[in-house]
Amino acid sequence: MKKLLGMLLSVASINHAIYADDYAAANLTIKMTGAGRDNTYFLCVAGVGCVSIEAANHGKIFPLNPGTVDHIYLINSGNFRRYSQPLPNSCHVNINANQTLTVHGNIVKEANDNVYIDHLKCAVG
Repeated sequence: MKKLLGMLLSVASINHAIYADDYAAANLTIKMTGAGRDNTYFLCVAGVGCVSIEAANHGKIFPLNPGTVDHIYLINSGNFRRYSQPLPNSCHVNINANQTLTVHGNIVKEANDNVYIDHLKCAVG
């Protein structure tokens, strides 16, 4: 299963790399605490796909298709669970070409194995 997730994420990355070469893309940066250092959590964003929070925390910037952000959620690659949550107003944004969407927050793991992004906020620059 972990190989399958890796392959799917690779295909999504290749797709966005090709898009970025053909069109003026936007960018996604992530500043997330609480993810740990084991590359378990991936942030999934409309117009991007699922990207490694660990890679983002080490400076990786991801290409983003311009458009409206309508969902953001976490994936735990250890147990393949999806963690959805409502978006704050700051994340209901329209991203234009050559803009950067920065997603901030803190990943919180509760005792019942629920995970969410505390203080989730987005900024466009």
